[in-house]
This record gives sequence, structure tokens and C-alpha cells, in this order.
Amino acid sequence: MKKRLTLTALLAAALTVSAHAQQPKNVFTVVRPTQWGAQNFNPFAPGDQHLLPTNSAIYESLFYVNTLNGKVTPVLGTKYTWSADNKTLTVSTRPGVKWHDGSAFSARDAAFTFNYLKQYPALDTSAIWKNGLAGARATNDTTLVLTFSKANTTIFPYIAGQMIVPEAIWSKISSPLTETNAKPVGTGPFTFDAYSQQALRVLKNPNYWMKGQPYIDAVVWVSTNSNDAALLKLLKGEADYGYVGQADPVNGYQKKGPNNQFWWPVTGDNYLYFNTTKAPFNDPAFRRAISQAVNTANVAEKAYAGAAKAAHSSGVIPGQQAQWLPAGTASLKYDMAAADAALTKAGYKKNAQGVRLGKDGKPLPTFKILVGAGWTDFITMAQVIGGDLKKIGLNTQIDQQAWSSYAGGLQTGTFDMGISWGWGGGPTPYYLFNQSFGPEYSAPVGKTAPSNLSRYTNPAVTAALTQFQSTSDAATQKKAMATIVKTVMTDMPWLPLTDRSEFSNYSTVRFTGFPTAQNPYNAGTADDTAGARLLYLNVKPK
Repeated sequence: MKKRLTLTALLAAALTVSAHAQQPKNVFTVVRPTQWGAQNFNPFAPGDQHLLPTNSAIYESLFYVNTLNGKVTPVLGTKYTWSADNKTLTVSTRPGVKWHDGSAFSARDAAFTFNYLKQYPALDTSAIWKNGLAGARATNDTTLVLTFSKANTTIFPYIAGQMIVPEAIWSKISSPLTETNAKPVGTGPFTFDAYSQQALRVLKNPNYWMKGQPYIDAVVWVSTNSNDAALLKLLKGEADYGYVGQADPVNGYQKKGPNNQFWWPVTGDNYLYFNTTKAPFNDPAFRRAISQAVNTANVAEKAYAGAAKAAHSSGVIPGQQAQWLPAGTASLKYDMAAADAALTKAGYKKNAQGVRLGKDGKPLPTFKILVGAGWTDFITMAQVIGGDLKKIGLNTQIDQQAWSSYAGGLQTGTFDMGISWGWGGGPTPYYLFNQSFGPEYSAPVGKTAPSNLSRYTNPAVTAALTQFQSTSDAATQKKAMATIVKTVMTDMPWLPLTDRSEFSNYSTVRFTGFPTAQNPYNAGTADDTAGARLLYLNVKPK
């Protein structure tokens, strides 16, 4: 109890509030491993510019789409339907909702928000209007109609996740890019209370539309300057929740207290990208053979000490495999002998010294594996990969680069092989494959590719992506996804190495209701996300 009193004293000193401010009883404390900046609650500002309660506690979207499984949770929208040609999306909005200033929310606020993005294109960071939105209007107080110039049902998560603002306030703001919105008015479960460089607090919205929720009276965020400092506050009982990365969450956190728990859902993968513009990486047979030579289970074990597992070689995350992988789709099996034989069969023979030769009979060069400088997990992965490839006659060298050179090398296509995360993702595998292999996300070598790092395109994949995007029929989408998965697993423009997870750590000393593997209601997301809103709504005092 003493530790909680100490934290209470800290917060009382840090948060300057009026004499009439509420004194909340049940305070949920979140620790952050980073500092924050100026007081900014602009929901249109990038996430590193506005303060974190903005899009998780103060403003709300129409729906929340769970990135693990695609489940849609109604928020300010209650239901949605696509027209037969998939060019009109009709959304029913929730009646009886009030803005924090007491005025009524309506579909007209939602229509205004989308048109505001058109009026100020720099705010449209999801490129909703560029990707087909042609019109937004409210036909009455509870009906929003969005029309599109082309069928694009995969735009829905971006529509669903757009934070909605009150027309009465934002219609008067003519410089939204620089607006700090110091006194935010949203529809969310909490209202802004106080802020300092050490802590930030929001209070329960007494007029929230969801009756009986939230169960807590306040959320307080406390800033630290590192993962270690944040973890220490969790271990000392000075915080209830933290999005904190650790090398070994079992021994480093869970086993250090009976109430310490963590849930790290897999939301993506780490990949070994092949530069398909360079020989021999432009040969699918070469890429597939060396992929078979890498022991990804060992890569995961060495890099993450069991906290992450080997990825499925399709790149489809575990939560989406049951729905989207074609039946019987097995991950590529590690087999050094088979890889060695496949390379020889493909024309890459060995000389008397065991060195692998190109199809021209000359020894292949030493290939560089690009990683971020000092990134120990990626460096470890490269070491394991290099050791495996050495066994089949290929020499590698780890190329550590600072962020600008690392990202620049990947995006301009000046690397041989490179380790990075998936530059795309969403509630279905479409989003990963589209951003990873769509022609519009590629570029000639030397030019910046937004996310198609391998510079791989295939007519079959491109056609299937278009088919998936153009329909709302689940059976048609599954057929398209089967084509994509089969083609990518045959050509292997990348090698999925290990799973990547969210870092959801929590203590059950004072609260229950956290998301778990059995109840993954918010995909483990935290900080300033629509998923974090569900966390703050569902945790209950003991």
C-alpha cells in the first residue's frame, strides 16, 4: 500500500488541478517508457505529436477493427452495409451520444470529418480520398453515406478508424495542421483533466453513452525515459499497465510477482528481404532454396530467448491463419540437405572447395545482410542466417547501418538481403501482401519504394489483390487470398523469420478485465490507439 501512496503523492505534485477538480477513487495507472512533448490533443496530428489520450480516451471512431482477427466492434457507428456494386457504404450512427460540452453528436459530424480531410489533404494520412472516396454526406442525424469512385472494400478499416470531431468546433479551425486543441471536446469515455511533464490524467465522462462504463474513475499516464525504468515501476507496484518490451517477459516480469501477467499477441513478423532486382536473388529457385536452408526456429530462439516463435513462411500471422490460409498450407520445412540439392539443380553448383558458384561458373560474392546498427535482435538473426548459409557454400557479411542509411538502403533497393519487419499489415493478410508486393508500392532501384522492399511483383498476385479489394464477398476474397499465398510461397521474395508482438504487461493486484489470449478484445494495442480505448473501458477495480 505504501507504494501506491508514494505514487499518489507524486501525481498530486505533478498534476496541477483546480481546487474544485474531482478526486477520483479508482485510478488506473499506465507507465510509458518514453517522454512526451507539448500539450497537444489534435486528433489529426501524427501520433508522435499529440498526447496519447487523444485517440484512445477522448475522441472516438465509427468502429474498431481488431487487427488480430478482423472482428468489428461498433463505436459511434452501429452497423454498416456495402451496396451491390461495392461503391456505396452506408453507416448507421449511434443516437443519444453527447459531445463533452453537452451538445449532441450526429451523422453530420461524421460527414463533416471526412469532408474536412478532403478540404485539408495533409490531414488525410490514410489516403482515404486518394483511394476512391468520392463523397460523404449525412442523409439524416443517424445515417452517413460514403460514395466511392471505384470498388475498394479494403478501405473500410481506415474509414472505421478515423477519429470523428464536432463540426461546431472544427469548422472554425482554418489551420488544423498547427492547431494544438488544448481543450479537447470528444465523445470518448474520458475527459482531459491535467497534464505535466511527469504525468497526465483524464477523468471518467459521467455522461458517456455506454451505460455503466468505464468502470474506473480516471486514467493516469506516468512517463519514464526507458523500458527498464518503466518495467521497474510495474515491478514496484507503481503502475497497473505498461506497453514495455523485454527480452524475457517470463523471467523478467511474470515470475517476479504472483500478480504479474503479460499478453504479447502476434501482430506481424520479422523478415529476411531479398532484393529481387539483383542476381542471383532475381531467381525464385535460388530464393526458395536458401530459404529452406535457414533454421527459423533457431533464429527465433537465439534472438528472443523463446519469447517469439518462428514465423509461418506465408507471412500470415497466427490469428489469421485459420480463416485465410488455404487448407493444408504447411510452412516451408527447414532442410539443409534439400536446400543444397535444390541449389545445385537450379544451376548453382559447388567447386572443389565447397564454394557455391553462379550459373556462369564463377564463385558467388559475399552477400551483405543489412540490419540496423546496434539492433541486437536483428544482428543475432543475421548471425544465425549467415551460419546456416555458410553450410551450403554461401558467404555473408553483416552490414550494420544507422536508421537513415538502413531504411534508405531498403527503400532504394541498394541491399542484397535485409532484415526488417513487415512494412504493412491489417485485419486480413491483404494489407500485408498489398503493401509488400503491390506495384504501386515499388519503385525503380535508386528511387524510394514506400513499402515493397523486395521490389517483387507478379501478375497473378496483382490480379488477386485487385479481386480481393473489389468485393465484399468472403468466398471470393478467400479464393483471391489462396492465389496470393500460393504464389508468394512458391517465389519466396522474402523469408518470414520470427513473429513480432505487442508488449502488453499488466498487474492484477488492483484490477481485472485485461485482454488475454482467451479474450483478445483489443489486439494488445496500447498508448494512443482505438484498441487502448477498449482496455480503459473494460478494466475493473477488484
